[in-house]
Amino acid sequence: MKTQMPNDLDQKIKKKILERLNPSGSRVFLKLALIQSVAGIFVLMICPQFHLGFFPHSLLGHILMSWGEVYCNLACGAIFLGCGTFFSLVAMSADEMRVLKKFQFIQFPLLIFLSLISFVFFGVKIQLLMFLVWGLGALVSACGVLGAYQFAQKPKIHLS
Repeated sequence: MKTQMPNDLDQKIKKKILERLNPSGSRVFLKLALIQSVAGIFVLMICPQFHLGFFPHSLLGHILMSWGEVYCNLACGAIFLGCGTFFSLVAMSADEMRVLKKFQFIQFPLLIFLSLISFVFFGVKIQLLMFLVWGLGALVSACGVLGAYQFAQKPKIHLS
């Protein structure tokens, strides 16, 4: 004897499956921002951002500053957001990564702007030009990490 699942339960299950297969951009962004917050704390331990860090005289910070302020800001932005994006690869599902890839040019700049607000909240005095350079490094790095992940996920064609 075959039993039928109640219609409301069936609809709830279908809705949950659809939500998991098609996560919203805002849900993905919140997860990305949370991961970036945690990663950002670890990055600040080894690489001060705009002279803000747990160990302001770190070896990495000293090396990057020896390249000059512009290159230092470019590299620091790349390290800051690149690390968060890398950790996102581990923590997010393939469906969330698909949504992130689709909206990367909205979500990454928004995350960069929120980072700026966080730095200012912690008392950092930021010059606009240096922040733009930092943001460029961050955006290129985050998109590069995501692009490398997407490339690595593509099936390889073997000609034999």
